[in-house]
Amino acid sequence: MRDGKRKHMDKDSRVAIEEGIGRGDSARKIAREAGVSPSTVTREVKANRTLRERKRAPGANLSVRCARRKGCTRVGSACGGCGSRTVRCRDCRTRSCVDACPDFELLMCPVTERWPYVCPAGCGRRQVCGYPKSRYRAEEAQAAHDARLVSSRKGTDLTEEELGRLNETVAPLVRQGWSFEAICTELGDELGVCLRSLYNYQKDGILDISSVELPRKARLRPRKGKRDRGRPRIDRSGHEYSDFLALPLEERAGVVQGDSVCGGRQDAHDILTLHVVARHFQLYLRKRHADPAATVAAFDRIERALGSRAAFEAAFGIMLLDRGTEFDDREGMERSCLEPGERRCRVFWCDPQESNQKSEAERNHEQLRRILPKGHVDMDALTDADVALACSHVNSYPLASIGGCPFGELGSLLPEGALARLGIVRIPAGGVVLKPTLVPHAYLR
Repeated sequence: MRDGKRKHMDKDSRVAIEEGIGRGDSARKIAREAGVSPSTVTREVKANRTLRERKRAPGANLSVRCARRKGCTRVGSACGGCGSRTVRCRDCRTRSCVDACPDFELLMCPVTERWPYVCPAGCGRRQVCGYPKSRYRAEEAQAAHDARLVSSRKGTDLTEEELGRLNETVAPLVRQGWSFEAICTELGDELGVCLRSLYNYQKDGILDISSVELPRKARLRPRKGKRDRGRPRIDRSGHEYSDFLALPLEERAGVVQGDSVCGGRQDAHDILTLHVVARHFQLYLRKRHADPAATVAAFDRIERALGSRAAFEAAFGIMLLDRGTEFDDREGMERSCLEPGERRCRVFWCDPQESNQKSEAERNHEQLRRILPKGHVDMDALTDADVALACSHVNSYPLASIGGCPFGELGSLLPEGALARLGIVRIPAGGVVLKPTLVPHAYLR
């Protein structure tokens, strides 16, 4: 259901329309389910339905596709490239001429010109019907809507005269060594466009300026495309970094900072790291890369090893994570697997591009990276036992800042035997290895 504040219909509403049409519901009933007006539903179906025309044999008279054919009086004037001045346009057998005619209007079946504007299921004339086939699919309608939004924003909002003046003002200054930033600073509102528009106009070839004439642009590498375009929007209200700072000091002191240590782009797995800040302890678990469900499964595995929801809450009650895709499922991470319906922890996210807000976890990856050097490790070759072994050696390594190893700092934080159930054990000081030789089969030379 829509909340009435958004300007555009979303995919959920389109799915409701598709399902309603399949059930044979009226536009009014579908509108109630989708949370929109009946007129919005009918306009949506007419605008974003998919039409598929029947294939016609070569040389067929294609003007029969036009609804205005009977009253057409055009002769050789439907398209600029037509060489005939004697054949009527309605008798022309060239598809390009028919499609180029400004008066062309596709002839539709009378049935599809009223609700639900699609071909009825089980139509007996479907195999021999010459009209365009019409259907409504939510996926196709959403794609058509998105494409229309993009195309409507292309081009410029300037007249030819305004564009000419802009070119005459900007181009000479650029050739004198000025940057777009300097031009906008000097001219300000007199320019009539913003800095971003100048770069867009130059990129699209609208301005008479090449990229070489912009020293900074010629020096910078092209931007990479945005990632995770299909990633759903996450509601982080009440779980932002500011909300974490609002917690009492004693709760913030027990924070566990979470992150992921990744390998190459081709690797399907990475390592979830949970750093118990107050105890300097790091917990590593192998999981699928950028998969929220895999992160929830890792949390479940820890809770089962600890033996109870209360034990998990005592050790990992406050989580501070980055905004990676793997940490998108807040409800799943907070929900106990041993006591359904109960909360085992509270999750908070750092601000965007602010990894310094969990700096302890970032710094403590140093020891793990000695075993798994960045760019020289195959994460898919690691097993759960390999990751547990690395965790054992890293936490058995003596740290000067605490005068010993993190194992000695744990005290009564975790139930007895919990780490052993995860395959993590204390290594004698003389046996600690922080080299790739610890897991040689995953090391890429």
